Amino acid sequence: MKRLSAVLLLALAGLGEVWADAAWATAAVARLNALLEAPERERAGRADRFVSEHLALEEFTAATFGDYLEKSLHAYRDLLSTPRFTHLVEHHRSRLARAYQHRLSTDLAAQLASPDWRGLRLDSLAVHGRRGRAQLRALWATHSLGVEADLILAGGTWKIAELKVAGQPTSSHYRRRYQLPIDRGYSPPVVEAQLAEREYVVLEDFAATWDGSQPMDWGPWKKKDRHKPVLYRVEGRSRRYMAARDSSHSVIVGKFIHWNPRQYPIMTWCWCAAALPRGGNEFLDDANDSAAGLYVIFSKNWLGVPKQLKYVWSTSLPEGTVGRRDKIFRPWFFVVESGATNLDQWTFEVVDLEKHHREKLGGRPARRTIGLGLLTDANSTRSYAEAYYADLRVWTREAFDGGRIVNYCGGLPVPNGAYPEENSQ
Repeated sequence: MKRLSAVLLLALAGLGEVWADAAWATAAVARLNALLEAPERERAGRADRFVSEHLALEEFTAATFGDYLEKSLHAYRDLLSTPRFTHLVEHHRSRLARAYQHRLSTDLAAQLASPDWRGLRLDSLAVHGRRGRAQLRALWATHSLGVEADLILAGGTWKIAELKVAGQPTSSHYRRRYQLPIDRGYSPPVVEAQLAEREYVVLEDFAATWDGSQPMDWGPWKKKDRHKPVLYRVEGRSRRYMAARDSSHSVIVGKFIHWNPRQYPIMTWCWCAAALPRGGNEFLDDANDSAAGLYVIFSKNWLGVPKQLKYVWSTSLPEGTVGRRDKIFRPWFFVVESGATNLDQWTFEVVDLEKHHREKLGGRPARRTIGLGLLTDANSTRSYAEAYYADLRVWTREAFDGGRIVNYCGGLPVPNGAYPEENSQ
């Protein structure tokens, strides 16, 4: 896009030399012209390298998104220690910056392909200490625009901290572009997906948590469970997953995650059951155990009760069973896997949240979800349950209708197996 064209000149110009003589400008224009004439297949890679090497990405990201991350994750501030909350924010900041960098690179490559683009003219360059400002003019076949670049010296290299085209900051342009998910408080993965222009949002890949640790941003859902052992661990290295093992505690772990289920109504995930609770039956109070369960919390009713659906891997109920226990406020459950047929195998699931919400909760879901919950339990049957969860995503209906949702569970690592002390219970 027009706003990013200045990246090329300033990157190629070698701003370590802070004087702007005729030889420097001539060389810069020559390099720019050579890049504009580069084969189309090379432009994306070159644009990505220029943005990576010559844009002050941290400053640019901060100018564009401000305190969005802290606000979108504020619910964790009182639930996590300060170091863990800082780690969580920085994890999402890093992911957001990578997605933003790719967006800038893609837009720059598209601008390079414009047949009307003619180049840039450097009008002035002023440097004061570690800051600088370049005044340029972007030239097209039929018009031109003034471009102002704010520069910063970082690590001995001059980089672009902000670009203004016709007086308008580029960061403000991108802020407006993603204003809706920011204003509605959608979670960082939503903005990340929209920066990448993907048809899906990765709600959880467990990458924020160290291998072998309790999940970073998942915790006991119910107050009464906060003093129980949380037998959930993140495992795996190249691709992580949540391990859940239970014999008597039955702790639901929940996560705040906000997206628009009308925009992304199809949910997919990978899970693997390793041990089924003996005699588990989700209809019965004294056998209400599931090897694996996934809750989707859409909103709350006027009494403050969560409007939620639960997807389970049942020991005994056949796949396709839909029901709920005969008790007030119990969630509707959908059996999507049953029995031992797929035991010890990563299994791919696809469900239509909007359809199920309409059928069991009434009407369309609210435009902003509350979160997710996971439960592997064996307390009612006094037995043992073990399961693993990985890569939870939501998709657009267009992706579903177009057949573009495919099984992505291949390549997930073989789970480590239960801890010895848990198996012996």
